[in-house]
Amino acid sequence: MALVTGAGSGIGRATALALAAQGASVLCTDIDEAAAEKTAAACSEANSAHSNTAHHAYRLDVADRSDIEQVARAVERQHGPLTVLVNNAGIGMTGSFSAMTSAEWASIRSVNLDGVVECSLAFTPPMLAAGRGHVVNVSSGLAFVATATESAYAATKAAVLQLSLCQRAEWAARGVGVTAICPGFINTDIARSTRFTGGCEDAVTRAKLVKGFARAHPPEKVGDAIVGAVTRNRAVVPVGFESILGWYVHRLAPVALTQALARLSGTGRR
Repeated sequence: MALVTGAGSGIGRATALALAAQGASVLCTDIDEAAAEKTAAACSEANSAHSNTAHHAYRLDVADRSDIEQVARAVERQHGPLTVLVNNAGIGMTGSFSAMTSAEWASIRSVNLDGVVECSLAFTPPMLAAGRGHVVNVSSGLAFVATATESAYAATKAAVLQLSLCQRAEWAARGVGVTAICPGFINTDIARSTRFTGGCEDAVTRAKLVKGFARAHPPEKVGDAIVGAVTRNRAVVPVGFESILGWYVHRLAPVALTQALARLSGTGRR
């Protein structure tokens, strides 16, 4: 039994379909319940060879602790312990740190970081009690690549990466694996929904974002990577050549070089 947050579109949808294609029963959750239901229906078509496998949809707002706890109780009552938990739900934010408001920071943190923490707290106890399972936390290539314009998003994703490594160290002896997936540029709707700090959005920058992401890797690349990571119990999985390159630059290059590259990323964005 696998549960995927943010399964209504993008990486979450692709992951749910990839898991279903492997014969898993998938619980598709999303703040958009109709989108989650569509993904659950698509999962049924994706694993038609496994005709006895059922898929279900739940509305879930990962920024709402009471909502998470309610869904977790329903899942345990109706399905028992999960085998796989994929903490995928996330939102984007770009722009200057100086322009960001406290409310904007609270908003992105509540989904990208607190959502991962709260879902882990709610859904993993039955897994740990059963002594088996795997947790996948979707981080980002920006977790280890500094830029001048992605401080809020990168900070939340870096925290998810470190959280994942700590969870993995703690839970290894209890039979539950943990993987941090770090995608690079993926063709999803995040470019259309990304918020600009301080409301400093302009049509030209938005158009460039959307155009750039339209040429990016398909979300199915991440879904397949997640299935592979669960199968092989990998700790950190960069996805996409740019994320792989960033991972090795982060590990091997001097800070002075990575900071020079980060400053270049802010050229023309004020």
